[in-house]
Amino acid sequence: MAKILYVANTSWYLYNFRLSLMQAMQGLGWEVVAAAPLDRFSKKLEDQGLKFIDLAMDRKGTSPLSDLRLLHRLQRLYRREAPDLVHHFTIKPTVYGSLAAKLAQAKGVVNSITGLGYIFIHGGAIQRLAKVLYKGALRSPAETIFENSQDRDFFLNHSLLRSNRAHLIYGTGVDLDFFAGAAIAEGDPETVTFLCLGRMLWDKGIGEFVQAAAEVKQQNPATRFVLLGGSDPGNPAAVPPAWLKARQAQGQVEWVDHVDDVRPYLSRAQVVVLPSYREGFPRSLLEAAAMGKPLIATDVPGCCDIVAHGVNGLLVPARSPHRLAQAMLVLAGNPALRAAMGQAGRARVQELFDETIVIRKTLGVYARVLPQRQDLRPRAGDRGNFPRTAAGEHV
Repeated sequence: MAKILYVANTSWYLYNFRLSLMQAMQGLGWEVVAAAPLDRFSKKLEDQGLKFIDLAMDRKGTSPLSDLRLLHRLQRLYRREAPDLVHHFTIKPTVYGSLAAKLAQAKGVVNSITGLGYIFIHGGAIQRLAKVLYKGALRSPAETIFENSQDRDFFLNHSLLRSNRAHLIYGTGVDLDFFAGAAIAEGDPETVTFLCLGRMLWDKGIGEFVQAAAEVKQQNPATRFVLLGGSDPGNPAAVPPAWLKARQAQGQVEWVDHVDDVRPYLSRAQVVVLPSYREGFPRSLLEAAAMGKPLIATDVPGCCDIVAHGVNGLLVPARSPHRLAQAMLVLAGNPALRAAMGQAGRARVQELFDETIVIRKTLGVYARVLPQRQDLRPRAGDRGNFPRTAAGEHV
């Protein structure tokens, strides 16, 4: 039995964003192993019939000694498990996993750049170090998947990897049956609810969302603002829960901590907002669009790949609460426009971002790494039989 090993910096990520891919590999008869730090989603992975390995990792630390330990840990893991293919997600698994795979002589390696995140938003010496690490790691004969064209172009323009090993596959896809359109389930029909969904990080524009809410309420009191998602203490940009609770106590916004099923909240919202500074490919916007919700997002990598301005939503500059408030007021006062954008968003997701499309394209990358594996190759007439550009991009 062929074996594939998935490595990420949280079990939460693997379960919430890559479970369908792992299940697809199970369906092909592969043994699927997930390696990540232990959290409450680790057991959920095991419940899906996956082998889980607890991989100790300091997500936000910059200690060279800690990272060397991670490199050694990964090298031992790859030698012990001897996977036919290893797929890394997020920065530390990609950097140190690629180096470890080379040292362990792993058969095949795929990396996914899931967004450039905090380090590349804030720049400085840590960003320069990250570029050096990426360049060293990606010299190995691995295929690298990017979730948006801007991130891919950044790596190519800085000569961090070769163009024929760079692939563009938009995001992780969305289950269109699970996230089906639904009517507003409850609440005052005269009140327009704006929902911001995701981890509570400053880089997600949480501060701007709260500031914009105050401005909108002054002009249109029949509006409601909801933040949905947990704080992430492992991220340097985490919004303190105390700050969120204080904003709620003051009546500025409502805050709902992490929930396992976001659909009831999406159903009750009229507009979904993501004022992020930079994204890989935001799943929250995909899920909202799949449920027929109009979107407001910032004109930054990731967001602008999902939101077509004036079609399925509105794009505004990042870090501009006033422009964000203006966009909110436009949609708050125009229910017909909201309905039209919601319908266009659902159609856009069906055409471009269905998770079956993403999975089949990912299998196409696996087939480049292991050309002898016929089970990874799309059958004639299958939607996974897609064309390629000269740079290795899936289109």
